[in-house]
Amino acid sequence: MDVLSSIGAFWLSTWVMLMYRTIGIINRLVDTYEIALVQRYKLLHTIILATFYLVCAPFLIQVVFSNAKRKVFVISYINALRNKKK
Repeated sequence: MDVLSSIGAFWLSTWVMLMYRTIGIINRLVDTYEIALVQRYKLLHTIILATFYLVCAPFLIQVVFSNAKRKVFVISYINALRNKKK
């Protein structure tokens, strides 16, 4: 049982850090690039993004600790929302 609680704590702390370190940047860029659908449904977008982060938290651990990886992830996410190819 101790192993499961450690894994759960790691998962949850990674999710919280992902939300804390990326959601503000993403919201600011959504407003800057005026992505209308996301601006209209901000709460729904946040819930969907939080669910994505919750499922993929262990795989996104580098985004939490590396500024360069976070920048690449956020820019790629915004470009995907804008339907813009790199």
